Amino acid sequence: MNLFEQHLRLSDLAALIDQTLYSKFGPNTFWVKAETSDIKNYFDRQYCFLTLVEKDANSTIAKMDAVIWRQQYHIIKDFSKATGISFDKNISLLMRVQVGFNAQYGLRLQILELDSGFTLGAIELQRQATLMQLVEKNPKTISLTNGAYVTLNAKLMLPVVLQKIALITAPGSDGERDFKHELMHNALGYYFEVDSYLTQIQGKDADKAILGQLDLILNIGKKYDLVAIVRGGGSQLDFSAFDTYDLGLKIATFPIPVVAGIGHERNVSIADLMCFSSLKTPTKAASFIIEYNSIFEQQIDRLKSRLVYVADGIIQTSKNNIERASVALKNAAVIFFKDKHNALNQKTLTIKLLDPSNVLARGYAILQNKDGIIMQADKLKKGDKITATTKDAVVDLITDMVIKT
Repeated sequence: MNLFEQHLRLSDLAALIDQTLYSKFGPNTFWVKAETSDIKNYFDRQYCFLTLVEKDANSTIAKMDAVIWRQQYHIIKDFSKATGISFDKNISLLMRVQVGFNAQYGLRLQILELDSGFTLGAIELQRQATLMQLVEKNPKTISLTNGAYVTLNAKLMLPVVLQKIALITAPGSDGERDFKHELMHNALGYYFEVDSYLTQIQGKDADKAILGQLDLILNIGKKYDLVAIVRGGGSQLDFSAFDTYDLGLKIATFPIPVVAGIGHERNVSIADLMCFSSLKTPTKAASFIIEYNSIFEQQIDRLKSRLVYVADGIIQTSKNNIERASVALKNAAVIFFKDKHNALNQKTLTIKLLDPSNVLARGYAILQNKDGIIMQADKLKKGDKITATTKDAVVDLITDMVIKT
């Protein structure tokens, strides 16, 4: 038989391989741990082709194609619902597989079941390891106290009023629109100046892109009151950029307060734990800023009311004091003038009593000589001419003798 007659059809070889594999593995299944790569998910047809890899450091040590057929396609939805992670590349999986061979698609592992708990555990273990590394390597800037992470950023003081905001988000994203809409259309009429620093916030190297924007904010020379990092909802895997060591450290030590609005209720990233304040959505992050300014306005209103109350009290007290002083002054004036009137009457009576005419009426006389009224007898001598004035007459006299007592 010549070489041409010895050949096999490809389908025959495929059948031989299929038989050989089935004789070795049969219907047996195996639990395999691997990482996803190169996913092609056909939602309409309900099957998914993907590549599974095993890595050692940065090198790939094993690689196989895999498939999820229509019969098991529901496990993708079940997995996403249980974990909050969209079925995508770079996910660490523990899965039950069966070795399969198809003449058209070749050797592929058929995935029959996914262990969602393993994937969540792997992500959380990596996250906890990163948090531990942050605390251990940076004891002066990051600490774990009573179950809460305390950072330099969390200890910063906010300005009295928040007005100048640096916003880090993806261009044209729902997060950017929601954040700005909440701020710009606030019911209290507050004005905010928001500068957008647009960048990639998920996917490969998204953490480096965010780090670049944080550096730009510091170096641009503008004094911001607060930095907001926001994005819309997504799967747990979409938040991997916010779980890196470098971004966590940058936020923890950033000199401007950082507010994060990057997830939903079930998503708490390392960035959330390192920042000044963590809110669940961009809208809530904007509401935090509005509420902060509202609290300050309420304090001002209370102080204003208190000032008016105190001023009214001072004015009323002063009016009362003036009224009391006015009454006291009036009473004092009445008493003063009454006393003066009595004194004047007394002096008038005294003057009347001392009037010479009244003295003369009592039988007294006034003696005068050429020098005037004679007050002392030693001024007289015999033969002096004197005049005696009585009540009803003036008599000229000549002294005959002077008797001194």
